[in-house]
Formats: sequence, structure tokens, C-alpha cells
Amino acid sequence: MSLGGAVFTGNSKLFEGPLGVCQVGFAGYDLGKTTADTILTPDQDVKDINYQQDGSKAADHVRTGIDYILAVTFGEISTGLLDLLMSGISTQTVNPASDSGKIDRVMYESMRDVEAAGLKIAACDVNGTPLTTLQNIMNFYEAIPIVSGDLINWGADTQRNFAMQFRIKWHEWSATELITLSLSSGGAFGYWGDPATENVIDIGDYFSTAPKIVSAIVQDAVDIAVLFDKAIAAQTAWEAGLETVSIDNIYILSDSDGGVVASTLTITCPALTFSAGDVVKMCISSLRIKDTETPANNFPGVDGYPVSNPLV
Repeated sequence: MSLGGAVFTGNSKLFEGPLGVCQVGFAGYDLGKTTADTILTPDQDVKDINYQQDGSKAADHVRTGIDYILAVTFGEISTGLLDLLMSGISTQTVNPASDSGKIDRVMYESMRDVEAAGLKIAACDVNGTPLTTLQNIMNFYEAIPIVSGDLINWGADTQRNFAMQFRIKWHEWSATELITLSLSSGGAFGYWGDPATENVIDIGDYFSTAPKIVSAIVQDAVDIAVLFDKAIAAQTAWEAGLETVSIDNIYILSDSDGGVVASTLTITCPALTFSAGDVVKMCISSLRIKDTETPANNFPGVDGYPVSNPLV
């Protein structure tokens, strides 16, 4: 006598075996492997439906809300990790040899609008190497990072751990995405495997991030070279006011378009003359630069960003 059909097992390493090691990526950055359990939990609100004839027990249940929560613990803490995952902590990351950061606060703004980004979970092989095949990577469109434990711990016999959660929100397909999928409505939290097979949008741009400054260096008497971490393009054509430079806290508008080439923006200021010992800072408007992805991510802008001055 058969008890039923065989359950499809699949070949994803995300579910295979009694032990699981995974690597986490967020907003286009590889966060590395976690040091403790990585747990994905459905966070459901369930309403009991009661009828008199069924006594005191609910006759039915209705699910009224659902999110997913990914709980992770990282063991390698860095300035960049705190900047990426903890709202209010920021860094100019100008000189990796001389670390610095600012501890501030951000309140009463939409975390989903400002902080949500794409999240990836990749299974690892027996040697702990992340697997790159589609069936071994779980993708989520909108995840909000929330620090759920100690930010930093110090102790003679205590390993530094950084425990946090990603609150994963349901993503409703945009009008453009509905056309791509040939659907009239719908959405998804995420997927694993080939997105074409499941008729969902590839994680693509949801896993990317706005361009970040890698370095800003005085090149000569009038030019500053600003290197980004990806290819960039002009979001708005150059005009006075979109780029501002200061020497020893005296600001002046850039008065010539240095232009964009690949991942470098050149800020040209013929009216200024940079020389050895000058303390140089720059401001770039959020209207000036974007990346070359589709759809593009706009550069958020910087204000008073320190510029390295190697002139002698």
C-alpha cells in the first residue's frame, strides 16, 4: 500500500545534509561566512477564527501577515561592515592605513526606503568554499539590516561577534517588471535557482549598490581625480555648483568640466592652485554622478570629503 508519491528532493546544497555552512552577501558586498548558525525564519501573524459550534478551539486560521527574518552572526568586524550594516555609523574611508569613523544616529525615516537592498545566501562545499551555481544561492529582493546584539565586544577570552538580523520584505513587481514577466500582478520575497524557471525577476540591480568613492587625490595644481568602485556616468551635465572644492576651508566652485572616464571623475579648478601642504576637501552634489547599470544607481553625494594631497 502506497502512502503517497515521492517528494521531489532537488539538488540544492542549501538543504542537503545535516550541517550547513553558508556565505552572505548584501547590497553588492561579500560579507563572508558566518561564525554561528544562520537561520531563516518565517515571521507570521496568524488569526484564529472561532465559531460557537466548534467549542473553545478555533475552527480555522487565517494568515494576516508574513515577513522572513535571517539571523546571522559575523566574526570579522571592520569599519566597512559597520558602515554598511549599522545606520548612523559612517566613515569617509579615505585612508585605509588610518582608520576613522563617525557614530551618529538616524531616526524617523523609512528603513525600507533608505537601507533595504538585495540579500544573497550561498551554500558552501565540504571545504567551505561558496558555491556559485544558481541552485545553491538564495536571493531576496528587499532586506533591511537590523543589529540585534552587541555592536562590539571586548574581552580577554571572548571572540568578537557581530549578531544581526535581516528583515526580508515582500517585493511587489513594478509596472516594468510585470511587463517583463507577462503578469498583471504579483511579487515575491525572493527565489533560488534559475529566475527564468520560476518566472521571477533576476536579483540583478537589487543586489547592486550606489557607486562609492575609493580615493580622491590631488593630481596637479588644478585637478582632483576621484576614483569610484565601479564605472560611472554623468547623471546631470556639469555646471557650477555641482562640484565644490576647498583649500584650508575656503570653498570655491569648480569652474571647468574635468569629465568622467570609466570609473574616474576629474574635478578641475583652474581658479585654484593646489600646492604642498594644502588641506583639500570637496563636495559633490547628489545630482552629478550615477553608475552605468540599468536601472542606474545615483551617487548620494558627499559634503566636505577629505582629499589626499601628495604634492611636494
